[in-house]
Amino acid sequence: MKMTREQVAKTIEDFVNGTGGKWDWDDFTAMRLDDPELDAVRHKCFSVRDEFPPINLDQYCSDAGMQVLRDLATSLRAGRGA
Repeated sequence: MKMTREQVAKTIEDFVNGTGGKWDWDDFTAMRLDDPELDAVRHKCFSVRDEFPPINLDQYCSDAGMQVLRDLATSLRAGRGA
């Protein structure tokens, strides 16, 4: 799948803010990205749940994990990778 840094950052932010579409996050984390750097970010987004397990079962990850996701989006927008 082809995505730009901005699109990946927006997908992450939409997920964190709860403003993404119903299946956007699942689609994003499940589909390999063409750009290896962005695919590494996608993989980090997928694995954050294991690294920062949720406190409640209705959460994707802990608050610390959500901060990691926010930081990834910020880094992408600043021109830095994962």
